[in-house]
Amino acid sequence: MSDGGGTDPRAADLVAAGLLDPAAPDAAERRALLEYLVDELGVSLAECARADEEGGLVGLAAFHRLRPDDDRYTLAEVAAHAGMPESVALQLWRSAGFADPRPFERAFGRADAEAFGLFGALAADLGPDAVLQFVRVAGEAVGRIAEAEIAQLRSHVEGGGFDQAPVEIARAYAEWAERTYPELAAVIDTLHRRHLLAVARRYRDVEATASVLNVVPLAVGFADLAGYTGMWNDSAVREMASVLTRFEALTAQRIAAAGANVVKRIGDAVMFATSAPGVACALAIDLVEACAAAGLPKLRVGVAFGEVMVRHGDLYGTVVNLAARLVAAADAGTAVTDRDMRDRLERVRGGYSFVPSGRLRFDGFAERVEVFQLLRG
Repeated sequence: MSDGGGTDPRAADLVAAGLLDPAAPDAAERRALLEYLVDELGVSLAECARADEEGGLVGLAAFHRLRPDDDRYTLAEVAAHAGMPESVALQLWRSAGFADPRPFERAFGRADAEAFGLFGALAADLGPDAVLQFVRVAGEAVGRIAEAEIAQLRSHVEGGGFDQAPVEIARAYAEWAERTYPELAAVIDTLHRRHLLAVARRYRDVEATASVLNVVPLAVGFADLAGYTGMWNDSAVREMASVLTRFEALTAQRIAAAGANVVKRIGDAVMFATSAPGVACALAIDLVEACAAAGLPKLRVGVAFGEVMVRHGDLYGTVVNLAARLVAAADAGTAVTDRDMRDRLERVRGGYSFVPSGRLRFDGFAERVEVFQLLRG
């Protein structure tokens, strides 16, 4: 390699762009990475410089492949193409979870214009507030998927401890973007269709009457790893990651097998729901026992049944609050519920029993709540 003089034009360009120091110990590896990005992928030196400033030069290979090839519209232009005011397009863009684009940044392509056009048509039918809320929910859900994908890539490609040159890591990222990402997109579409069918079936099972507030009878449960915060302080990060992975896998399998569904995860806790109160009680006991058998920290579960408002993928109402209070009051390694659930199911032979555990005062509830521990048998 030359010193950046006239005998090596490529090195001179990289040095002039502030991307290469020929005297640096890693100059050869860095140059190989830069030449791969510029010569093979067609990334501009300006893009490389921007990514280098942000500390993402290796990952630029994937990001460049994921960007649409036809980025040619500013926000104002894509809004005009979709037939909506720029202010409305900006609201939609923010609702999806993205930062404001620069006024003259051509960051949008045909697919973006089609998406804006669809949202505009939906707003005419459903109202702008409903569409903005839907975009918020969809953006957050897809954002979680993207976060999981990137985290997996970083862990297994770049942070897996493999002795690979930066250019080889960049090639692995680009290969994922070119080959695996389209396949994942198709899988996500399949899962979306399946979940639509499952949710529709759930409404049918409870014979829920359609209403503006979408109130339906459901059993709601919270399952929480007891003592997780203290473990985080006392344990290595790798160990805690293993605990969470095992907990998430176990609860996902057991909840799905019971015919219930995961509503959301909150740190070391999972919220689940089912239309069958008996299923919720049996599942609560099963989760406690399964965590113990798997050597995980002791689990505590609280379940309640009644009318809840289902709104944008989440649940709201007194029943949800009660289930949350119950799990907070439960001892480690136990599952609890309230008297209403006991009275509803006391004549059902569901393989579980109710043991009185006292009357507790909960925030937000005027009267003390009579609590029962769920036991198998």
